[in-house]
Amino acid sequence: MPPPAASRLALLVRRLAFFVPAVVAGVPVPLPERAGPGAAAMEGVAAAGGRRRAVVVARVGPQPVRMPLAPSLKTLVLSGTNLTGTIPPQLGDLAALTELDVSKNQLTGAIPPELCRLAKLESLALNSNSLRGAIPDGIGNLTGLTHLTLYDNELSGPIPPGIGGLKNLQVLRAGGNPGMKGPVPAEIGGCSSLTMLGLAETGVSGSLPDTIGQLKKVETIAIYTTLLSGRIPESIGNCTALTSLYLYQNSLSGPIPASLGQLRKLQTLLLWQNQLVGAIPPELGQCKELTLIDLSLNSLTGPIPASLGELPNLQQLQLSTNQLTGAIPPELSNCTSLTDIEVDNNQLSGEIRIDFSRLRNLTLFYAWKNRLTGRVPAGLAECPGMQAVDLSYNNLTGSIPKELFGLQNLTKLLLLNNELSGLVPPEIGDCTSLYRLRLNGNRLSGTVPAEIGNLKSLNFLDMSDNHLVGPIPAAISGCASLQFLDLHSNALSGSLPDTLPRSLQLIDVSDNQLAPAR
Repeated sequence: MPPPAASRLALLVRRLAFFVPAVVAGVPVPLPERAGPGAAAMEGVAAAGGRRRAVVVARVGPQPVRMPLAPSLKTLVLSGTNLTGTIPPQLGDLAALTELDVSKNQLTGAIPPELCRLAKLESLALNSNSLRGAIPDGIGNLTGLTHLTLYDNELSGPIPPGIGGLKNLQVLRAGGNPGMKGPVPAEIGGCSSLTMLGLAETGVSGSLPDTIGQLKKVETIAIYTTLLSGRIPESIGNCTALTSLYLYQNSLSGPIPASLGQLRKLQTLLLWQNQLVGAIPPELGQCKELTLIDLSLNSLTGPIPASLGELPNLQQLQLSTNQLTGAIPPELSNCTSLTDIEVDNNQLSGEIRIDFSRLRNLTLFYAWKNRLTGRVPAGLAECPGMQAVDLSYNNLTGSIPKELFGLQNLTKLLLLNNELSGLVPPEIGDCTSLYRLRLNGNRLSGTVPAEIGNLKSLNFLDMSDNHLVGPIPAAISGCASLQFLDLHSNALSGSLPDTLPRSLQLIDVSDNQLAPAR
């Protein structure tokens, strides 16, 4: 037997997460079929005397249910309840409302300006719908608002300057609205309680206003993948509560402001893929809480500051694809929390003098395409979790340290296009985790070691353009995962092994002294 109407209504109330007394005025009334199973719709309907009031229309069992909303309603939470249609402007009549959450539905249409009459509203969550149009100009009337989440919709137009009147606003998240255009209004500085400013993946453009520095409580600024341009204002150094600064994938130009050094709570600094120029400010070494710095894909010049070695919590340092010069500072040895060093595609020179024995957490070291000299550091073998080393396209000399092949987690070792000489160490067979090995374009001599057949996980092997001699070892058939084998331009002799890995998709042994195939 189905539950009585009152029980079904109570079930619906719990399902839709109403948390106020007298949420519903009236009892369920069957309506014409209009919503699919499990779906709900928001709309205004005519009531006694012709006055319209807000209702929720939802389906419980085979029949839809109408639920008028009481004027005394304080909290209306309908997140993730499959609501469709538009937001009824009649919600603006619920004068007692302090929280409205209709996020994570399929609502369409514009944000009704009538919502801006809700003088007691503290939290407005409209995110993750398909809402269109502009943020209403009257949003600044909601002076009690502390949380405004509009992200992941289809909103357009500018951010209204009136938003600066929201002195109590703590969280503003409006990202994921590509049609949102125009500048970040200077009035944003009036949101003195703001802790989170999120405008990522929108069409906002122009410069960050100097008034950003008035946000003394802001902890996160996330304005990435937008059309921001101009300089990062020096005033950002006044945001002393800031822990995360995400300004990547923009068109920001000019230097990185030295005032960032005033941000003693900063943990994450992401400025990659902009048009930043000038030197990396040594003042960053004063931000002792930094765990992640990514300044890659800019046009930064000058040296890597030695002061970065004063960051005890730094885990990731990503400076790839700039125009940095000078040596890799040995002071980075002091950053014992480092897991990731990426300084590739710069103009760095000199020997690698990092004491890797102190970087026990390091898993990735990329310094390819620089002007580095000296030897491949054997100390890399003292990083037990090391997974990837790429020192390609440098001027490194000497032999390949046999110690590297004791790294049991190493999957990628790329040393191509250097001036390395000597033998390929037979200890290579101990590094059974290797997936990709490129030693091509060096001056290596001797034979291809038979121990290479122990590398069951090896997928890509390139030893071309060296001075290797002797036969291709029959043991190479043990490389059961090998798909790419390139040994061209050596002095190998003999014939191809009778058995090659069945996984092979490409093999190049041209320009050797191999016997013709029989």
